[in-house]
Amino acid sequence: MSKWLLLLVLLASIPFAVWIWWLDKQVVARFEGQKWQVPSEVYSAPLVLLDGAPWRKQDLEQVLMDYGYRFGKNSQKIGWAARSQTKVSAHLRDYMDHTGYHPASRRIFSFANGTLQIQDVSGKRYRTATLEPQKIGYLYGGNTENRDILVFEEIPKSLIDILTITEDREFFSHFGISFTGIARAAWVNLSSGSRRQGGSTLTQQLIKNMFLTSDRTYSRKITEVFMALLLEYRYSKEDIITAYINEVYLAQEGSSALHGFAAASEYFYGRPLGELNLAEQALLVGMVKGPSIYNPRRHPERAKQRRNVVLDLLYEQGRLTQGNANALKQLPLRVTKEGKRRSVFGDYLDLVSMQLERDFDASALATENLKIYTGLDIRAQKNALAAMQGRVSALEQQKTELRGLQGAMVVTDRLSGQVRAVVGSSDKLYSGFNRALGAVRPIGSLVKPSIYLTAIATGRFTWWDRLEDAPQQFKVGNTLWQPQNYSRTSHGEVPMYEALAKSYNLATIDLASQLGFDRVAQTLKDLGVKRPFTMYPSVALGSLELSPFEVARLYQPLASTGQSAELGVVLSVMDQSGKVLKRFDQSSSVPFTKEALAVTLAGMTKSPEIGTARAAQAQLPGLRFAAKTGTTNDQRDSWFVAITGDYLSTVWLGQDDNAPMNITGSSGAQWVWIDFAKALPQQSLPKALPSGAAYYQVTKDEFEIAADRCDEKVELAFIEGTQPRSSTSCIWPF
Repeated sequence: MSKWLLLLVLLASIPFAVWIWWLDKQVVARFEGQKWQVPSEVYSAPLVLLDGAPWRKQDLEQVLMDYGYRFGKNSQKIGWAARSQTKVSAHLRDYMDHTGYHPASRRIFSFANGTLQIQDVSGKRYRTATLEPQKIGYLYGGNTENRDILVFEEIPKSLIDILTITEDREFFSHFGISFTGIARAAWVNLSSGSRRQGGSTLTQQLIKNMFLTSDRTYSRKITEVFMALLLEYRYSKEDIITAYINEVYLAQEGSSALHGFAAASEYFYGRPLGELNLAEQALLVGMVKGPSIYNPRRHPERAKQRRNVVLDLLYEQGRLTQGNANALKQLPLRVTKEGKRRSVFGDYLDLVSMQLERDFDASALATENLKIYTGLDIRAQKNALAAMQGRVSALEQQKTELRGLQGAMVVTDRLSGQVRAVVGSSDKLYSGFNRALGAVRPIGSLVKPSIYLTAIATGRFTWWDRLEDAPQQFKVGNTLWQPQNYSRTSHGEVPMYEALAKSYNLATIDLASQLGFDRVAQTLKDLGVKRPFTMYPSVALGSLELSPFEVARLYQPLASTGQSAELGVVLSVMDQSGKVLKRFDQSSSVPFTKEALAVTLAGMTKSPEIGTARAAQAQLPGLRFAAKTGTTNDQRDSWFVAITGDYLSTVWLGQDDNAPMNITGSSGAQWVWIDFAKALPQQSLPKALPSGAAYYQVTKDEFEIAADRCDEKVELAFIEGTQPRSSTSCIWPF
């Protein structure tokens, strides 16, 4: 009889063994995937502070707060800052990127006459100080969860203590389940007549988060127990608590789930987890019990009460004195008003993804925890977005017909061509359509500097030369095309510099005719226009259709005077071990001389002086910059390009349905840039020209070099050899 009983037991155990084997496979596959399939992290460029650059004290303080620096009485600790009436000190964090390791440093900043001065505590001056790159997002490959992944060594020991004391005091001694916790939960459930407690360990909670639903059934609980036992058998306590700290759900950020204490630290405090104090860590741990109920932004008093309960537990377990616990309980919550990861970076991440998909497999980007370093300037991005949203909102309020007005903006480093900011919409939230990349529209008068560059580069034209601003007709197919000036008037014979500054269509088409339209088309291609187009005469007045990003690329060789020809987005990609997998270098080959590019750029500075960008010059009187406005037929598109010592900025405004608007490049897009430049002080465009080019004062009526005493003169840039050969003293002979 006993043999038959044994056989029955063995037979009955086979399904159980198969079930356990299947659970084990599930645990290993999912846990290993959780450990190693980590999304790639995208970082901004480091913020390089230059001695002598225009800075306001309040702006640097705001930047430090945005970067998670805490202000106190001194800046001796890394990640802390202090301020007086005239100075700011900060202990800057260390970081590592593709350029190597950059150690922490303590710097003192002062702001004499609106410019930054950098020194250390001994008074030694420094040319630069650098704030570490900031994490701006992830490439998930479709996953919408937000996480910051930590390894065990990066987790603050205090957080582990608070977590285990609050959620599972026997974590480091049990083997996945706690009989004490189960017994306590059973007693509560039996005495209440309902299932009110689960007695789950951290291991069981992790199993539920990673594998199971939150249904309160006994079958699910049994599965949870066995999976917890298998997880403890397979992995160390360090592995398990690290996974828990990275996995636990703590908040909802828009449509995205926020997982992990590191991500929650950035979201609620705007700082790394390691820089939180005990009260702040206690608040995050307290949220585990109910992320929605104890959300400190939605329910601050309830969250504070829960935090204080956690602090009391620390006191009861001897981890805090009564005095320390009471002091921590008196602290305010100090959570930020909104999460650090806002849609402000969404448009830029589109660009990052677009570039990397050519060189990396999507699954690798989504699972291999690559470190992606970009050229993003956080200050430029935030100020560009604020300028776009603020000005569009103001225009919509001024003119009801502009309701639904959209915009895009691309900001690049003037010299390197690195893309510093991308705004793809004027909407308050990320709309999903990135107009900086996808809105292909006629560029209007923005095409004109390319034509004047063509002329300057031949050596046969100078800014003083006269053009005929008079009506012309062109036969295009079977029709006659007769262009007009925006004002519907002509101006006769005008100098080239005035024709560009005041954006005269008829004078420009006269110049294009003299050069040859095919030659103008070649210049556009040489400057980076890759989109196919047919060179009709109307292209010389802006019927060419490009996106704002493509316009920025068109202007980059001119803005940099040949130092960069392409736009850069991603600087490098590194793996988890710090090995550089790929560097990205953009082309700097431009088939124009530095002299021709610099002289053309100098000519563009006349637009703020006497032309269509005078409003910007009036608002920014101390700034030297080059600019070009653009307006298309029926005012369907409003464009503005500005070039300062720091940035090349391209702005577009328009309606998605291509409807006519009652704004021009001057009255619309120009004001977006004005707001941007006011919020983000920039250095003037250097006046110096390369060897082989020079400025000369020339009389307005005769092609002669003018003496200083001459009244009717203008300063113009020339390629050496094209300047006037004769001069005048402006003294009448007697």
